[in-house]
Amino acid sequence: MSYVKDAYLYFLSEKFKNYARKPLSMKFQTLVIPLLIVGLVIGIGLGSIVFPQTTTSTRTLIETKTLTERVIEKITEVRTEATPITLYSTSTLTIRETSTSMMVKTTTLVSFSTLTMTLTKKIYPGETEKVLINDSGSGNKDTRPFTLNETSDLKITLRVYPTADLKYVLLSWYLYIPEVEKWIRQGSISQESGILEFYATHIPPGNYYVRVISANCRWELTVEKVG
Repeated sequence: MSYVKDAYLYFLSEKFKNYARKPLSMKFQTLVIPLLIVGLVIGIGLGSIVFPQTTTSTRTLIETKTLTERVIEKITEVRTEATPITLYSTSTLTIRETSTSMMVKTTTLVSFSTLTMTLTKKIYPGETEKVLINDSGSGNKDTRPFTLNETSDLKITLRVYPTADLKYVLLSWYLYIPEVEKWIRQGSISQESGILEFYATHIPPGNYYVRVISANCRWELTVEKVG
C-alpha cells in the first residue's frame, strides 16, 4: 500500500504545480476532481482500519521424490569360432578338334567329233534364163514351182478369155512360198479380158509358185524376171 500512497502524493504535487499556473476560474474547476479523489482515498484508508481484513497466505509445497531403479542386464555371450574348411573344386575341360579335309578333283573330258551335213537345195529350173514359167488353165490351179537365185523383180502377164458374159469374169493370183505355204504378193481382176500385166518387186531368193483362182474364163500365165 505504501507505493500507492507515494504515487498518489506525487500525482497531487504535480497537479498543484499545474494548478498554481492556471487562472482562478480554471483553478476552481480543476480542484474539484482532486478533492473527490482525496476523499475517496481517505475513506478507503479509514475503512481498512475500522474493518479488519483477512489475509490469506498460500504456501506451495514442492515434493521431490528420487526414485532409484535397479536394472538387471541380461548379457548373452555369443562366441563364433572359425573352423578352417578346405574346398576342392574339380573342373573337366573337354576339347574337341574337328578336321575337315576336302579334295575337289575336276576332270574335263574333251571329245571331238566330225559332223558332216549335206544340205540339199532343190532347184526348179526356169523355162529360159529370163522366163521362169509358162502355164494355162481355167478355174483354180497351182503352177509348177520355180527358183530365184537372187533378189529379183518379177513381171506376171495374164491373158484372159471369157467363157461367159464379161460381167461374170473373175480372176485372182497369189505368189506363194512352198516351204511355208504363205503368199507374199497378190493381184486380181474383175469384168476384164485381154492381156493384163502385174509387177512384184524385190522378191528374195527362194522357191515360189503361183496360185490362180478364176471363174467364167480361160487364162494363160507367164512369170519372167525383169532387168
